[in-house]
Amino acid sequence: MPSPYPRQMGASIAALLRLFEGKVPDADSNAFTLELALNDDRWSTGHAFRDVVRGRLLATNDKIKSAQYTFEESCLEALYNETQPDDPFDSVSPYWVVPNAIRLAKLVGVPLESLLDAMCPKTW
Repeated sequence: MPSPYPRQMGASIAALLRLFEGKVPDADSNAFTLELALNDDRWSTGHAFRDVVRGRLLATNDKIKSAQYTFEESCLEALYNETQPDDPFDSVSPYWVVPNAIRLAKLVGVPLESLLDAMCPKTW
């Protein structure tokens, strides 16, 4: 079970993913990434799904899909790394979650204030 910091990171990632429900072109990918973020016992499966998302990213020329997949990829990498795997992604993966969320938000019309609210939960 992750410590409080990774659990809060997972909750923040989930809050960001919820902002994009119904606004991104690949609803299934968003839903799966959200479900994974909400269940820390499944974070280790993030590597395999990140590979799926990377394949989708490389296969599209659509600007919004590219932004979606880039955002989800950073989420999946950050969550996977918290499982202390033998094959972690770059240690800076968590850094890219918010900038990638901002880029996607601008493309799909999610207010940046909503991103800030998601990143600063009222429980802090």
